[in-house]
Amino acid sequence: MDVHRNVDGMDARAAMDAHEMDVEIQDEYGVEYKRYWWDEDAGAVFCLFEAPSKEAGERVHSESHGLTADEIYEVEEGE
Repeated sequence: MDVHRNVDGMDARAAMDAHEMDVEIQDEYGVEYKRYWWDEDAGAVFCLFEAPSKEAGERVHSESHGLTADEIYEVEEGE
């Protein structure tokens, strides 16, 4: 999961558009962007993805729209 903070011009529509751009090219990097969340008050976007590495997920963001994450966390689903 990654987080993008204080992105200039980010709103709910821009977050959705960026997610769609990620999905368009994700297969090239073996990544699957599953969901995203937009927190208007915090000005942050959170992206949940499965990937062979954090770097692969970041390459998708970089190539599709250029909005790289401030932080990336490797997380596992609880039982």
